[in-house]
Amino acid sequence: MAQQLEMLGTRPPAARPWPDVCAGVVLGAAIGDAMGHPTEFLESVAAIRAKYGGQGVTKFELYWERDGKHFAPYTDDTQMAEAVLRALLEARGESLDTTMRLMAKKFVAWANEPQGGHRAPGNACLAGCRALEAGAPWDQAGGATAGGCGSVMRAYPFGLVFARDVKKAEEWAVAHSRLTHRDPIALAASAAMAVGVALLARGEPVAQASSEMVAAACRYSASTAAMMATAIDEARRGVEPEVTLERLRAWAAHEAIAAGVYLLERHPDDARAAILEGANTSGDSDSIATLAGALVGARVGARGLPADWVRDVERSEELFALAMEI
Repeated sequence: MAQQLEMLGTRPPAARPWPDVCAGVVLGAAIGDAMGHPTEFLESVAAIRAKYGGQGVTKFELYWERDGKHFAPYTDDTQMAEAVLRALLEARGESLDTTMRLMAKKFVAWANEPQGGHRAPGNACLAGCRALEAGAPWDQAGGATAGGCGSVMRAYPFGLVFARDVKKAEEWAVAHSRLTHRDPIALAASAAMAVGVALLARGEPVAQASSEMVAAACRYSASTAAMMATAIDEARRGVEPEVTLERLRAWAAHEAIAAGVYLLERHPDDARAAILEGANTSGDSDSIATLAGALVGARVGARGLPADWVRDVERSEELFALAMEI
């Protein structure tokens, strides 16, 4: 992996290689997911610090051994995001309907036999997959009131694949949410995430990306946009994560995207800090850190991620290769 990253070359501030950006998003998201994996179901920051020390998680704390490899495992967040990305790449140039039908097949396959085994998948994701398998139309399979973070956590591929067409990135991310989550807050969060990744990947300023993320969310859910705007304001005023992320626990989609943009605003060029703050939360830690890793990864690229984290995250070479196809 170190040799592959070297092939991307240096990363001058004004000229970021596109492969570096893509790898930064894909690997940043997976790293965040793996970092938050062991803290996801710990009920408080105090519990995290009691288990991992006064600073909480500062590195990968969970490692698995499989097929002779030692790695930090991610969760269902990355499993589903990979299914999304592979569907978008395989159906490149096809219609929305054709692409969503392929994605539906991949989701059903994931539900029945996920890569690497089941990783505590969300109930709404599984329910949507069961409906798809039973023949429900893809745009009706998700629960009408399913508003968890299960679709926003996997929405970042749209921002990369459609980085040149932000409107399409938004619309297709919203459409894909309907496979499992149809509540307006889930649609809004998915829209915002895709727009944010697209703009940051293109090198737009953080303030512009954050503003456009709020605007995208508002087209589907005013309450989601308002929650994001408050989080952005708190980040800019220096409100500590012990306050903001205690409130934004991210089990619901609007809280998750608000937490993600809060961490982007706090640490726009420091993936390590953004991911660790996301992982050391009392809420849905792996999903918060996933969103933070993808958003900041779009700015710093793969070469801006800690090299040991890139090396150790599960299937890093496969994910890198997939990012190179974008």
